[in-house]
Amino acid sequence: MTQPKEQRDAGSQSWADMNDAAHVFGPLYEERLRIDRIVDRLEVTDELAERADLASELVRSVSRYEDTVERSLLIRLTDSRSAVLEELNQERDELREVMTVIHKRTMGIDPRNVHVSDGQQFEDGLEDVVHRLRALLLGEDRQISALIESLDPEGRQKVSADIAHTFRSASERPYPPHTAVGRFFSNTHVKLDHKFEDVATPSHPGADTIDG
Repeated sequence: MTQPKEQRDAGSQSWADMNDAAHVFGPLYEERLRIDRIVDRLEVTDELAERADLASELVRSVSRYEDTVERSLLIRLTDSRSAVLEELNQERDELREVMTVIHKRTMGIDPRNVHVSDGQQFEDGLEDVVHRLRALLLGEDRQISALIESLDPEGRQKVSADIAHTFRSASERPYPPHTAVGRFFSNTHVKLDHKFEDVATPSHPGADTIDG
C-alpha cells in the first residue's frame, strides 16, 4: 500500500471549524467530534483494554462518517476534480482495508483479551489506521469546505437534509454494503455483536470515556 500524503493540505482548515458547521452538517458534525475525541484519547492512554475498546469505537465512527461523506457530499463534486477524488478514493480504500483488520480483532471479543494474541501487531495496525485517517481527513476537508462555500443558502439546506438522511443508514463496517437493506442487516449484526459484548463485559472503558 502507498503511504498517504499527510502534508498535502496541512494549511487547510477543517469544515468543522465553520461557524455554521453544526447546523449544516448535523449528525456528521457530531460524528466528526466523536472521532476527534477517540483519537485524542488514544494519544494519552496506555491502558490496553481501553485502547482496544477505543479502537472498536473508532472503526464504527469512521465507517459511519466516511459512508456519509461519500454518499452525501463527495458525489456532488464536479468532474474537474476527478484526479483529486480518485486519489481520495484510493486513500479511503486503503484506510478501510486496515480498519477491517481492527474490526476483525475487536468484534465479539472482550476488550481485555484483544492484546493477548499478538498485541504489538494490533497496536501497529491501530497506529496505521490513525495515520491514514488523519491524511484522508485533510484531503476531504479541503474538498468539502470548497463545496459548501460554493453553495447558496438553499443549496446548503439541501445538503443538510441529504446528510441527515444518509447518516441514518450509514454503515458501521469499514466496507459498506451497496444497498439500504444491506446496510440495515450489516448494522444489525454489528449491534448484536456489541450487545453480546455488553453482557460479557458490562464496562467499556473506551466508550465510557468518549461518550461521557
